[in-house]
Amino acid sequence: MNVSYSWLKDHVDLQGITPEEVAKALTFAGAEVEGITRMASGTNLVIGQVLTCVPHPDSDHLHILTVDEGSFGTFQIVCGAPNARQGLKVIVARVGAKLPQIEIKASTIRGVESNGMCCSLLELGVDPKFLSEYQKAGIEELPEDAPVGETDVLGYLGLDDAVLELSLLPNRPDLYALENVAKEVGCLFQRKVTLEEVKDVPTVFPSCEVGSETKGCTLFCARVVKGVKTHESPKWLQRLLSASGIRSINNVVDIGNYVMLLTGQPLNMYDADKLPLASLIVRDDLEGDFVAMDGQTYKLQEGDLVVTSDGKPMCLAGIMTAEACMVDENTKNIVVEAAYFEGAPIRHTSNRLGLVSDSSQRFCKGVNPHQSEYVQCLTSELLVRLCEAEEVGETVLFDVIDHTPHRLDVTLDYVNGRLGTSFTLGQVSETLLRAGFVNVVEGKTLHVTVPPQRIDVDGKADLTEEVIRILGYENVPSTLPTLSLCLTGLTPKQKAERSLRRHLTYSGLDEVVTYTLQSKQELEYFNYLTKAEAYVLQNPMTVEREAVRRNLAHSLLSLASYNANRQAKSGRFFEVSDIDAIGVQGRHLCVVFFGDRPVRPGEKASPYDYYDAKGVFDSIMESLSIQLGRYQLAPWSLGGEEMHPYQTAEVRLGKQLLGYFGTLHPNACKRYGLKNAVLLELDLDALLGIKVSPIKAKAPSRFPFVERDLALLVPTKVDYESLRKELLRADPLIVSVDVFDLYQGEGIEEGYRSIAVRLTLLSEEKTLSEEQVSASVKKALDGVAVRYGAKLRQ
Repeated sequence: MNVSYSWLKDHVDLQGITPEEVAKALTFAGAEVEGITRMASGTNLVIGQVLTCVPHPDSDHLHILTVDEGSFGTFQIVCGAPNARQGLKVIVARVGAKLPQIEIKASTIRGVESNGMCCSLLELGVDPKFLSEYQKAGIEELPEDAPVGETDVLGYLGLDDAVLELSLLPNRPDLYALENVAKEVGCLFQRKVTLEEVKDVPTVFPSCEVGSETKGCTLFCARVVKGVKTHESPKWLQRLLSASGIRSINNVVDIGNYVMLLTGQPLNMYDADKLPLASLIVRDDLEGDFVAMDGQTYKLQEGDLVVTSDGKPMCLAGIMTAEACMVDENTKNIVVEAAYFEGAPIRHTSNRLGLVSDSSQRFCKGVNPHQSEYVQCLTSELLVRLCEAEEVGETVLFDVIDHTPHRLDVTLDYVNGRLGTSFTLGQVSETLLRAGFVNVVEGKTLHVTVPPQRIDVDGKADLTEEVIRILGYENVPSTLPTLSLCLTGLTPKQKAERSLRRHLTYSGLDEVVTYTLQSKQELEYFNYLTKAEAYVLQNPMTVEREAVRRNLAHSLLSLASYNANRQAKSGRFFEVSDIDAIGVQGRHLCVVFFGDRPVRPGEKASPYDYYDAKGVFDSIMESLSIQLGRYQLAPWSLGGEEMHPYQTAEVRLGKQLLGYFGTLHPNACKRYGLKNAVLLELDLDALLGIKVSPIKAKAPSRFPFVERDLALLVPTKVDYESLRKELLRADPLIVSVDVFDLYQGEGIEEGYRSIAVRLTLLSEEKTLSEEQVSASVKKALDGVAVRYGAKLRQ
C-alpha cells in the first residue's frame, strides 16, 4: 500500500519528523516500509513565461524561446516541444539543475545558444500512467495564474510529496486505511492525530431497499444520492490519488477511491436510473454470464457473491460492477454501497476470474465492519461538496453483525511472563491507551476495550504484542536460554525409512518432492490405497490446488510428463510423503520410471517394462528383510484404465492391499503424454509394520547341490507362484525353484502352457545320490500332477 506523506501530515502532527524517520518507526513496529519514492524531483527549477517563440533557422521542429524567469532575468532556450508558444507559462530547469535523468548545462544547439530547458512532468520523474498523451508529448502547460519566478515549483504543483511503500502482513489489515496509519504514527511518535471532519448532510426518506440471502454478506448499507454532476476532480484530490497509485477518473469515482483509501472501506456506486428495481439483494446461487464494466463477459458459478436487482447481477461483490449499471459521465442519480463481505468467497472468485483490485484485496484481508454509517456520511458530504448533489437519502441497512465492543482482561503477570520483561502496570496501561485501547485498571488486572478497527486483536497474546512493539523490543533482556542435553534417536520405522531412501538413491533413482495439493478431479486418479474422503480447502488459491492428495502416483506421473515435455528421454523418480485424509494418516512410497533404460553408446535402447518395476519391488523387500512368505503377490483385480490389467501385480497382506506395481495402461500414458511408464506405489506404514525375523548367519553346506531342469505342461489358469510353492512343498531336499522359460503356442495343446523350471536340491548331511535326486523329482512331479494337473513335457 502506498501512503502519501503529505496526506499523512494532514492527519497527524509530523513537525520536525522526516519521511525516513516515519518509515523506520513503522518498520520496527511491525509495518514494514519497503521504500520511499518521490512524486517528482529536480533542483534549480523556476516557473517561467514564454515571451517570444520563433522557429529555429536550422530545424523543422525546434523553437527558440525567450523566457522570463522572474528575478533571475530573461534567458534564451532552444525547445523541441510541439506545444511551445508565446505567452505559455512553463517549468524551467535552469543551468545547473539536476533532474532524474540529466543535469542541465549551457549549450549550443545547431548554432543557437540555449540556457536551460523547458520541462515536461515526465522529465521530472512523474509516473507516466498519471499523464495524458498530450502531456507526455510536450512541455507542461501551467495555469495562467502561475507565479512567474516561483522557485518552489514542485510545491506549487503538489509534487513535493514522498510516498511510503508499506508491505503489510495479514495481521494488520487495519493499516489499509490512511486514518489508521495516522493513528499508528501518532501512537509511535506520541503526536496529536486529527481525523476527517464529517459534516451532517440533510437527508430525505430512503428510496431503495437492501438485503442479503447469503452468509457471505452480513452487512449491506446503501444511500441514494440524486442530482450529482460528473466532471474532473479538483487538483488536491487528483494529487492524493496519484500519490496513492490510483489514476483519477472523475469526481464521482474518485470520491469512492478517496473514501476507500482513507477509511479502508471499499465502496461501490451504481447508476440508480439503470437499476431494474430500487432494490439490491446479495446472493450466492447465481450461474450464467456476467458482463462487467470492463466490457468482458465472465461466467458466474454457485458460491460467487453477487449483488442483484430484480434477480439480475448488478455487481460481482467486492470486485467489479456490471456494465449495465456503471456510473458514467451522464449519471445523475447514484446508489452508494458500503458492505461487509466475507474474504474467502471474494478471494476464490477473484482468483478464479483473474480479477484483482484494491477493493477485493481489502475484503480478502478483512475490513472494519463497524464503520458503515461513518463511511456513508463522509461519502455523502463529499458528493454534496464536490459533485453538487441535490438530494441525499437516508441510509438503508441490512445488518446481522454484533457490534458489541470486544473486551479482554489481562494481568500484569501475564504480560511480563509472556514477554520476559518487567514493565509496570502504569507503563502497560499507558502504552495500550496510546494505541487506542481504552482500559480500566483493577488491582493488577486491566479491563481492555479493543478499538473497532483492530479486527486482528483477538486474545491476550495480541495485547502483549501491542505493548512490546510500541515500547520496543530492546526492552526484552538478552539472556541465553538454558539448554539441556538429552539422548534421542530415530524410531525403528524412521531408521527403516531412511535406509530405504538411501537404498533407492544408491540404486540410481532421483528423490523428488511434489505438491501435496491437487484438484478435485485429480483426487480420483490412482485411488486404490486410500479410500477415505479427502480434505478439501475452503479457500484455495487456485482450483488446481484445492484438495489434499490421497496418493503419490498422479504427482509423480505429472512430474514425468513435465520432464518428457522438455525433451527428457527417460527418468527414474521416487518420493516418500505423508498421505492425509479424513480419519486416515500414513506414508506412501511411489516410484516412476519412464522412457528407455540407460545403455552404453552404440547399444540399442529398450523401454522400461513390468520387470523393472518388479526388480525395484524385490530390491525394496530385500533391503527391508521382508521374505516372500510374509506377503503375497496377486494378479491385478482392481480394474480401471490406469494400470495395465495383464502387466500389474497387487501386493497383499492377507486381504489388505499393501500396494501395487506394473506397467501404465496405454490410455493413462496418453493422458500424461508418455510413450511408456512403470509405476510402483506402496503403503509404507503398513509395509514397515510387517514383522521380520532377525537376520541369521548360516554356514554354507559342505555338500554339493544338484540342479534338475523340468519343462512342465501346466493349465493356463494355474499361475507360476502356486506351482512354485507346490514344488517346494514336495520334498525337503528341494531348496529353490526358478523359472527360466515360458512357452505357449504351436506344439502345446490348447488350455496349457509350458513352464520350464530349475530345481535345486541340497542336503546338509550328505552328498545326494542319483536315486535320491530322482525320488525327490518324482515326488515333485506327482504333487503338481495331483494338485494342478501338470505333466512333464515330452
